[in-house]
Amino acid sequence: MSFLKVSNLSQFYGKKEILKNISFYTNLGEVVALLGPNGAGKTTLLRSVMGFLPISKYNAKDNKNAVHLSDQLINNFSVSKRVENGLAYLPQQTSLFLQLSALDNLRMVYEYHDYWRSLKADGLKSFNSEMHKWLEKTSLTNILSQKCFQLSGGQKRKLEVVRSLLMHPKIIMFDEPFAGVDPKSIYELKSIFIDLAKNGIAIVISDHHVDQLLSIANRIYVIVGGEVVVSGGIKDIMDNKYTREMYLGSQFYSEMSKKFLD
Repeated sequence: MSFLKVSNLSQFYGKKEILKNISFYTNLGEVVALLGPNGAGKTTLLRSVMGFLPISKYNAKDNKNAVHLSDQLINNFSVSKRVENGLAYLPQQTSLFLQLSALDNLRMVYEYHDYWRSLKADGLKSFNSEMHKWLEKTSLTNILSQKCFQLSGGQKRKLEVVRSLLMHPKIIMFDEPFAGVDPKSIYELKSIFIDLAKNGIAIVISDHHVDQLLSIANRIYVIVGGEVVVSGGIKDIMDNKYTREMYLGSQFYSEMSKKFLD
């Protein structure tokens, strides 16, 4: 059973159709990539799934405009209720409180998230233990006292990932996680995404770094002009004439073929 399933989703800005009957799914323990040029609708799709953008009325007959989480229709769920049910989202722009320290940003999860508030007296001890585990994995143990505006792009992104993990999500959707991030941090983030998937968390990533995503994705959706033009594994994407000629380009296709298909 798919943990997250989006069926025939359309989205409009005024009279302009931004998303056109988009469908995609992910299982727990998978990395799913959403690829496509700027303006393709990827961010609109993620924001719609998260509940930041209202979705047109669900049509049960045609299964249109349906967003299911663990087989439950969540179209009418608030953002907070989607978070409670295990859905997390990291936008491209930082969501950290930049004037606060890294530790203060993380401690907010302990203070306000239902998971930690439900624990007894040893909750803070458990939180600190879990927090330091993720900080060690992301090489962030030495930045806790720093204000977040002092951190590099890679450090900010990794800190956001740690904060999301402390919410105990079942699925995390990332919008452009590699944007403004140095190569070392990209490598570390990719390793984190792979480890999270191995531990049963579903990962959905929208990004322009095609080569980076092809190397870790279990399934890929190419979105152009608000609709999915091709989906499948690496071979499906590379062998598709449209993506080869109109999206990847002949030189990039040739380089990626040698890297992933030889």
